[in-house]
Amino acid sequence: MAYYFVPGTVTPVSNAFKTNAQLSNTSGATKRGKVCEVNLGTAANPNATDTYIEWDISRISGTGSAAGTTFTPDAIDPADGAAVTLALINATTESSLVTANSNLKHWGMNQRNSLRWVAQQESQMLVFPNTTGNGLVLRATSSTFTSCSIGTLDFME
Repeated sequence: MAYYFVPGTVTPVSNAFKTNAQLSNTSGATKRGKVCEVNLGTAANPNATDTYIEWDISRISGTGSAAGTTFTPDAIDPADGAAVTLALINATTESSLVTANSNLKHWGMNQRNSLRWVAQQESQMLVFPNTTGNGLVLRATSSTFTSCSIGTLDFME
């Protein structure tokens, strides 16, 4: 299996979830994606008052009305072929197809922190099916932190 990396940022973070990175399967894809590592943080000076950023990873059943920057996932090993998974980063419009009650991970963290989550074994990876448009979305929200959030996804297919 090949491993890939997708970086995402959102500026500004708002009091509604904003997508940093989205992964979804292409039409006719025969591979499932498995997220094995997530890194979260900020890329701006902190607010004058300590505040929080809330993160989640949820399932999507299609890209819906999502708009942002299309990104070609970077192969971690340059000998691996191109990914069949589609990536969207720095969303300007949120997907209308985030599956209700499908939150797979949920973190709350201080704006001054960073966080790294790693699946300890393959059975703990966050899997999305090889169904067209299905995937995962990494999102951030805060009612008081309004600068730049950074979230990255490492996945295999």
